[in-house]
Amino acid sequence: MNTKKQLEDKTNTNLIHGYTLASKGIRFSANLLETFIYIATIWFPYLIYKTSSLKSLLNGEDSNPFGFTFAAIFGLIVGAIFYPIFTGNLGHKIFGLKVISSESGNDFKKASGGAIRELLKGVFSFFIVPIIWILWDDKNQNLYDKLTKTLVVEKDKKINRNTVF
Repeated sequence: MNTKKQLEDKTNTNLIHGYTLASKGIRFSANLLETFIYIATIWFPYLIYKTSSLKSLLNGEDSNPFGFTFAAIFGLIVGAIFYPIFTGNLGHKIFGLKVISSESGNDFKKASGGAIRELLKGVFSFFIVPIIWILWDDKNQNLYDKLTKTLVVEKDKKINRNTVF
């Protein structure tokens, strides 16, 4: 039994579960903006308060706060906090996107699921292939999207026709 929405989904490859898939460009922009926000809120204060001098930083004498372990822990924390609130991460919220289950189309908003997705994203950022996978994927998914069975879509922006302007 096919409904009208299922028929639309089959005829338009950009529609999944009634949502429009987020484009590669929008996903990249959301990720880039989110990264800049995190750098500004974590790395810059670290440089100001933990570095004894600019010379020691340039010589590599101070440890860098961003590493493989940090990315994993930070991803867990960010995912657990933001997914229940935004149905995605900070970049998704700013760009009007959300994460849904690729199997059911339901909002992906559990803290545990968000934590795992962001952990994988943080860890995979050290390996270029899983991140650039999106360039060849027909549903604009990265490897961490496939592993967590998620899709990034544009939020539903239905206009209530009964609203008087």
